[in-house]
Amino acid sequence: MRFKDSQEQQQYLKHASSRGNVELVFAGLDVLGSTPWQINRKIFDVVLEVWNAGYRLGKLPPAVYEEPEPEKMPGMKTDQQARSIFIQRQRQWLVNKANNHSDRCSVNYKIEIARAVSLLIRFFLSPLSLLMRSSSFWATLSISPTISTFVAAPTHSLHI
Repeated sequence: MRFKDSQEQQQYLKHASSRGNVELVFAGLDVLGSTPWQINRKIFDVVLEVWNAGYRLGKLPPAVYEEPEPEKMPGMKTDQQARSIFIQRQRQWLVNKANNHSDRCSVNYKIEIARAVSLLIRFFLSPLSLLMRSSSFWATLSISPTISTFVAAPTHSLHI
């Protein structure tokens, strides 16, 4: 359990651990960590097509920020409240635009990791080595939930 500067969460975790209430969580994480994953090439190709077209799909952000820039309000030069409202809207729009760009960069990084993992698995790793926890677990962590939703799956149900 991740937490920062929260004594309450730390105490809760210690108490739950001392009572044995987190053992099932640890067992679940062990199963998840030992499950080999690979890239579903068909879904990955669809993600790449949507990505390259610049469309929004699920958690894939669009290439161009879709919201229009706030328009200047009439009377801004004389009405301080109208000017203040416009400035707040403009600042929020700029933050949202920057966040879209940041999200786009983050997803691009994850797509490139998925592409590299796919090539690595396809050309360099034998099927037996995929069954080992250490060779597959790092890939799942690097891909992260955003992209793993689209392209990663347990090896026993989907194939490249």
